[in-house]
Amino acid sequence: MSNANAPSSGRSAEPSGVPPAARPSMIKVRETAPATRIVAEHEALEVSEHPLFTRLRSEPVSLEALWFLVANMNAGISPNFVRWLGLTIARLPDYRMASLIAKQLHDELGNGDFQSIHSHLLEKFVAALSRWQPERPGENLLRAGERLGERASTVFESADPYQAVGGLIVAEIFAKKMDRCLGDEIRRQNVVAPDALRWLEIHEVLEVDHADDSLGLAELIPDDADARAAAWRGARELWDAMWGFLDDVAELAFERRAA
Repeated sequence: MSNANAPSSGRSAEPSGVPPAARPSMIKVRETAPATRIVAEHEALEVSEHPLFTRLRSEPVSLEALWFLVANMNAGISPNFVRWLGLTIARLPDYRMASLIAKQLHDELGNGDFQSIHSHLLEKFVAALSRWQPERPGENLLRAGERLGERASTVFESADPYQAVGGLIVAEIFAKKMDRCLGDEIRRQNVVAPDALRWLEIHEVLEVDHADDSLGLAELIPDDADARAAAWRGARELWDAMWGFLDDVAELAFERRAA
């Protein structure tokens, strides 16, 4: 595995392999709880404690592992995210909620600047890391992202638009935390050209803004049992999909080393 010249965190290395992560328990939260609790409960969860990130922090920076993370993010999110947002907007009867999500869609599409479309910037990030892409003939190295795309699509394409809203709320909270972890790792090295990091730099700011909008969305979910239940269902399913994505990336990044 190719490692960049960067100092380690000083922590002792974990044993070979990454054990399956135990997903944060949502048992204490009932679907009858106010939708605003979705934000509070998920903000309290620590994505940085996922074994992928604890392993990365414990060792010298691995640009191969970061290629797996970023390339699979690209494979799972870039082909789908604009469509997910558009589908959710189109089905919401409350234009206030649609307005908040449309703001995010406008950001995703570069606010009218074609060179700033986020999928384009993420492709550049992947390209900058591609020299650390491992050669594994016959193996699908993007299966983590493809699985994420499939699992998230079931949330965003569900019959109830409030299930999609619940999923979007936690997706932004998770993304904010995950991008912070990615940023911490990528800045432990000085090999990747700084201009390739524009996607990350933009998202480190925007994901905080979008995560803040999550509370506004939650406050607008109708106060009835069906809407609350759908929002909680979408939140749990999407969080599980994102946590499972990190499980899958960890398996891709470290399985050969554990063998």
